[in-house]
Amino acid sequence: MANSPDDSAAKKDSKLTTFLKNLIIPTYLPCLQHEELPNEIRNVLLVAVALIAAVTFQAGVAPPGGVWQDDKAGPGGIYAGQAIYSSQPVAFHFFLICNTLAFSSSIFLLLSLTFGYPFFLEVLVATFSMSGTYAAAIFSVTPYETGKFRLIALVAALPIVIRAVIFSSSWMIKKRLL
Repeated sequence: MANSPDDSAAKKDSKLTTFLKNLIIPTYLPCLQHEELPNEIRNVLLVAVALIAAVTFQAGVAPPGGVWQDDKAGPGGIYAGQAIYSSQPVAFHFFLICNTLAFSSSIFLLLSLTFGYPFFLEVLVATFSMSGTYAAAIFSVTPYETGKFRLIALVAALPIVIRAVIFSSSWMIKKRLL
């Protein structure tokens, strides 16, 4: 008896789902045995990640020291809504880089922990919308400096890049072991 076209489509879908789970499950390396996280640990991680996302989002929207309320003309002038802390460029950019890395890592982990559960699409839409709002807030309170924004965008992508490197490395290790 031959396989029906539906069986081959289901197998392809299953392989894609397995690939995606292998890519985003935080503790999984393909060359090691994998066990699902117990629900208690998953729930604790979800609470911690949601707290980190909320705190870092708030810090990006309302930076330390607040924002200037009035425009001040002249060389090196300031504008209403610009972060007061941005007058210390090194410290401010260090804050932005660390805050953005914490925010993007928590969002990535939140998506990883909710993947495959009910309402994942809604969580995905909400987190991407929140990430867009975070980016807009950062751009609105930071003095315009294209180079610094590129660095911050790279930092935001870092958790995904690291996960892809780990997945690729472990896949190559597995291939060599077989």
